Amino acid sequence: MMTLLKLAPALLLAFVFSVGCASYDRRAGVENFWRETSLVEIQDGATTRAQILELLGPPSQLIALGDRVVFYYLRERTRGRIGVFVLYNMQTENISYDRAIFFFDEEGVLVEHSFSREEIPLG
Repeated sequence: MMTLLKLAPALLLAFVFSVGCASYDRRAGVENFWRETSLVEIQDGATTRAQILELLGPPSQLIALGDRVVFYYLRERTRGRIGVFVLYNMQTENISYDRAIFFFDEEGVLVEHSFSREEIPLG
């Protein structure tokens, strides 16, 4: 019994240091400048690939579709919480995607574009 009482503080410290919680907010991908209100209006049939590159920078992906080129921009935000306990561990995660896609013809003129409904705030 006496040995157990001597071990009690060490066991208590081991228990305290084996329990923990953390939260995180991580962003990845390109900056979503397409969400800026000061962005020059992008017009199908008039805006060129060079203008999009100048406004938004390099895309996340460059896709070739026959005679068309697609610029795909992606911004991702991951938020989560982690709990580590002696008998139970848990993790929740919420991932948001903010996307913009631009289709160009063989001359490099914008044919069609679209933005996702889901937005991630700039910054």
